[in-house]
Amino acid sequence: MVMVEMPSVHLRGHLGSLGRSIIQRLLRDSVNIIVQEEHYSSLNQFFSTELEFSKSQILSSHSHPIAPGHRVLLLGFENYKSSADDLDVGIGVDGAEVILVTPSINHIEIDSSEIDGHFIIHDLIPSDSIPPWNNQYLDEMIDSLIGGSDYKNTGHVGWWVAELDVADAISRLMLSKHPSPKEVNFAGRRSWKLGQVFDELQMLYKRTIAGQSGDFTTEHLTSPSTPHIELVPVEQSMQSKRPNLESLHESLVLADGDGWRSMTPIRTALMHFLIGKMN
Repeated sequence: MVMVEMPSVHLRGHLGSLGRSIIQRLLRDSVNIIVQEEHYSSLNQFFSTELEFSKSQILSSHSHPIAPGHRVLLLGFENYKSSADDLDVGIGVDGAEVILVTPSINHIEIDSSEIDGHFIIHDLIPSDSIPPWNNQYLDEMIDSLIGGSDYKNTGHVGWWVAELDVADAISRLMLSKHPSPKEVNFAGRRSWKLGQVFDELQMLYKRTIAGQSGDFTTEHLTSPSTPHIELVPVEQSMQSKRPNLESLHESLVLADGDGWRSMTPIRTALMHFLIGKMN
């Protein structure tokens, strides 16, 4: 019987809730998930329940350094090195695929000469709003709701995508037998107006506050059960051109036969964001 070696995926840098969501998704498969030594204990504790039933394991980079055949996710813009790294070897190991994962930020230039691929995430709806994975538009919305101030709608059109969908797609690419493309964009397929997203978040916020206080009114109970999100056709969305999703879709088809389809409803994604903010 031929033993198949488990794939090894390293996570480095600013993990945040996106990194935790990627780990949670990888735990559904058989993977060696290798993290920096400083995160090893806390992540094993955080995922203790999932680890009891998973074929995967969370390992420390101290005892499992980057090696040929491994895949390395560099999340965010810094703090990729581990205290366990060999100074002469570091991250750039021959035969290891190194992927940089960053939010789309126009004023930051990325040097792609030392990486094999770049995953760029546009208009992420995070479950924990901590840099660099926070979204300034959503932060401004919730700040105005909590502070009771007027929200200033900039008219931005976003290609909003849920953190869980991004984490799922990244995990599938990490488990693919095919190499990752040089550049992959992650975004929703349809654009949504900022004011409409605010209306939905405002409704969720009011319901949450009412639930905490027990002070429900007919307004809370009769709010529409489905979001008032008007999908703007691609050809009519002139303010914001949609990122090219062809590479993402084709890579996912190669990985497991299923392409890019964001499955998380916007209400669910915004609720996760709201919970993270209020906690």
